[in-house]
Order: sequence, then C-alpha cells, then structure tokens
Amino acid sequence: MAMIASRSHPGAPSWLAVRALVFTAVLCVSCSDKKKPVDPPPVDGTDVRVQLLSAAGECILGTARDFLPKATALQAATVTLRDAPDAAAVAAARTAFHEAMDVWEVMEAMQVGPAAPRSSPGGAEIRDNIHSFPLYNRCSIEEQIVSKGYESASFSTSLVTRRGFLALEYLLFYEGAETACGPNSAIVAQGTWAALPADERAARKRAYAAVVAADVRTRAQALVDAWAPEGGNFLKTLATAGSGNTVFPTTQVALNAMSDAIFYVEREGKDQKLARPLALRDCASDTCPELLESQFAGRSKQNLHLNLVGFRRIVDGCGPDYSGTGFDDVLVAAGAEAVATRLRAEVVGAEAALAAVEEDDLRQALAQDKASVQAVYTEFKGITDVLKTDFITTLDLEPPAGLEGDND
Repeated sequence: MAMIASRSHPGAPSWLAVRALVFTAVLCVSCSDKKKPVDPPPVDGTDVRVQLLSAAGECILGTARDFLPKATALQAATVTLRDAPDAAAVAAARTAFHEAMDVWEVMEAMQVGPAAPRSSPGGAEIRDNIHSFPLYNRCSIEEQIVSKGYESASFSTSLVTRRGFLALEYLLFYEGAETACGPNSAIVAQGTWAALPADERAARKRAYAAVVAADVRTRAQALVDAWAPEGGNFLKTLATAGSGNTVFPTTQVALNAMSDAIFYVEREGKDQKLARPLALRDCASDTCPELLESQFAGRSKQNLHLNLVGFRRIVDGCGPDYSGTGFDDVLVAAGAEAVATRLRAEVVGAEAALAAVEEDDLRQALAQDKASVQAVYTEFKGITDVLKTDFITTLDLEPPAGLEGDND
C-alpha cells in the first residue's frame, strides 16, 4: 500500500484508518450473530463445492505432472552446460529454464496442500523451495559462488534464497562481473569475489546451476508424488473434504484453502509484482525495476500472464477454453452469477492490459511507458476488489491471513 499523507485535523482518524474501518464493517455485517455453515446437505444429490474440489485437485495434479518433465529437461540441460560449455549449451539451458517457468508460473495460483506454506492445511512448502519470490537475495547467491556452498551435502536444506528459480535465473542469465554484496559481506571485505578469475567464476556458476536444477527436479517429483493416487494421494484428501478428513474436516475448510491459493493475484501479483516496481509501495523512487520478479530473463510480463492462466483454471475451469467446474459454478449455485460474470470480466481486462504493454518485459515498459504498467495494476486491482468483497462474502469464506490490514 502506498504511503499517503493524511490531511485530517489533529486527533481525527486518518483517511486510511477510516477506509480500513469501513472495509472491515462491510466484511463483518452481522458478524456477531452469523454462524458458519457446517456443510449443508447437497441439493438434488449434488454439491457443486465437492465437484469443484475434485476438479481443482485433478487440475493441480495435471499441472504438476506437466511441470515434472520440464524440470527434468532443465536438470539435463544444466548438466550439459556444466560439462560441455559452449554457446549452444547456454542457449539450450536458457530455453529449458523458460519452458519450465512457463508451467510453474501457472502453478503459482494453485498453492494448495503440499505446495502451500506449512501453516496451511496439508502444507509442505514445496512451492517456496522451487520459487521463493518475493524472497530474493542476490548477494546470498554470490556468496555461495565464492564459498562453493552448493557442493555441501546440506545444500538442499539451506536458505531458499540460495536455491530455486530465482537463483537459477541469475546463474543462467546474468553475465556481469560485479557483486551485489555490500562492504560488510565477507566476499567484499576479504576481497575474495574480486580475486576470483572470470573463468573460474563462470565455471562455478555452471556447476551451481546444475545443483539447483537437480534440487528443483527433486521438488517437482515430490509434488507429483504428494498428489498422485499412487503416492500420498492428496488428490483424494482434497476431494473427500468433510467428516473424518483430518486435513479438511469440512468442505468449507477446503474451499478456504482454494480461495487462499487464488488470492495469489492479490499478494504476489498486484502487490509484489506490480505495486512495488511502480513505486506504489516500498519504493522511494519514481519506479523500482529492481523489485520486478524476473531480473535477468525478461519474464516479468509473461509471468503475470501465466499467473492469470492458473487463476482462471481454478476460477473458471481447467478444461479447454477454461471449461469445466470452477469457482464460478459455486457462485452460480449460490445465486451470484453476476459476481462470477464480473470476476471473469475483470480477468479478461487484466489480460488485455498486459497484451497492450508493447515492450516484451516490464522493465522496459517501466522506463518507456510507465502508464501501460499502471493500467495493468489497475486491472489486477479490479480482480482483487471482487475477491475481497463479493467473492468471499457470497461464499462465506475467510480472507487470507494478513489481508484484513490491506486497504488498497
């Protein structure tokens, strides 16, 4: 949220505080005497909520299975680059990175169960170990290059900022010689970064990339195994929410987990990938391109598009042209077809705004046509405004943790 100065009189509540109170009041009308539903009986023998959970689980597992061979190909490409570095190997590794990210960014809006944080039902944090955005620390990666910490047997349990796609993007795409570390970092204070020959630094980056890609591939396999019927069968866990289910004791709990996942477009999409680079929050300059998700591969625009694809697969349906059961069907069953229609229109508007950005990457767009990126932010806000009001109130869902204090 952008820091906006209040011009109210001394002692009067700030404009933002008043807005927060109004927002809370809208969400909490009759909160004191409102009871949460306890899985009411289905109408005509069907419960569209159960159908959604089953369809969403199949969609998540299917997307995870699509990601696994891409992660496998990325691992193989980085091994080739490590062992036989040439221009063709560099190009192949970068292509493999893009192809893997093309699937993973769809998965970003599907963080349910094993991919979700441990604080979530069934959460195992697989996502953060594959892609930790917005947690990123380039200096931490460069310190690993100097120390060769990636060779440690415990590297797979090291900080997520040293691993995953953000580290891979730096290792595969960044060709500069300087370090982002400050004077207090040992590699600067002791001169070890400057003393590292260029050829040796490049060789270590290739070796490091192969280790990180192998770790991503291991996590990709773990995600499939966790969801697959022949493995942990989280597919069944989600589809059978209700009495006797230790992860989702009611259907409503499972729906809340699904809702939390699609709020990705609010937290990471609108707030992290757009508001911060646009200097609407956490930025003291006119723009902060260094806060974009993709720093070196030029994927910031593409990633947002793919996030919307994942969002629509859960909201509209995972079939061709977003057919199939989605949250929109649950809204229709609740008598709120207008909310589903509005939400769909807002998503289409966001996709159009992204397509209207002429530059291939948002870094270029921020410098050359900031207004076009602002338009994308505005359209994403249209989506999240629906989510934070009519969507969660109609379906009696709980807003994600931390959302209550977000007033933008």
